[in-house]
Amino acid sequence: CALLGGGGGRRSSAASSSGAFLSGPGRGPRVPSSLPAHRLASPRAAGPESSSAPSRPSPPFPPLPFDGAVDEQLARLEGFLSSGPGKQFSELAGEQRFESVKAAVTSTAFGALPLVPVAWLDAARLTPRWEFQLDMLALDLALFGLVYRYAVRRGDDSADLRLGVLGAFALPRALFLVQLPAECTPAPLACGEPLGYFNWAMLSQVAWQLFTGGSALLGSLYGLERAFGVGLIRRFSGFGPQVPAAEEAPKAAAPGGDVFKFPWQQ
Repeated sequence: CALLGGGGGRRSSAASSSGAFLSGPGRGPRVPSSLPAHRLASPRAAGPESSSAPSRPSPPFPPLPFDGAVDEQLARLEGFLSSGPGKQFSELAGEQRFESVKAAVTSTAFGALPLVPVAWLDAARLTPRWEFQLDMLALDLALFGLVYRYAVRRGDDSADLRLGVLGAFALPRALFLVQLPAECTPAPLACGEPLGYFNWAMLSQVAWQLFTGGSALLGSLYGLERAFGVGLIRRFSGFGPQVPAAEEAPKAAAPGGDVFKFPWQQ
């Protein structure tokens, strides 16, 4: 027992001497540099302020040289809409409706930028059909902004989801605008080489419409993502008020109480 007690005293004295060696005048004990980095972090740095910062999902675009200029202009617009007439309109129309309006306008404006030069490459430009298609594409861009905000919600970081929404708008539009040649025969549809169902003229129409609509929708997607990044538009997070975590657990329904029933069970 005496030997054990003496050993314990020697160990405690060694520990105290090492603590005194590692500590300086007017400072607490130093932490050895061999500790992991996460243990060297101060409690203030690991507090709720740093952990609650929202993560900004990266858009499906590489960094572009004009990203900073675009973000600056969108941030100025966000500051204008956050005060004055924009705030009054938000209170009058409702927050979600106002965010949808901003998404539709932003999508149409950014989609029109690449569409203007591309549209002038069309061989059928300055015709009634050409003008009608551009007008309908502008409407399509506005609807794309509305759907995109509800489809890619807060916390969705998948680039495939973003490009999937874009493809869901671009591909059907390109197929709907195909004009069948006179040599096509029905039941079953046969239009000639190379695929039977699609001939070369139809495939060229699909390719052109994909290029036209895809370039415009890519511009819309870029503008929406930059607007989300600077806070001009808020991503949709769900319907209804936010329920605290303590109230999310389902409550047991009382016998004969308010229980969901199918229409045939009423």
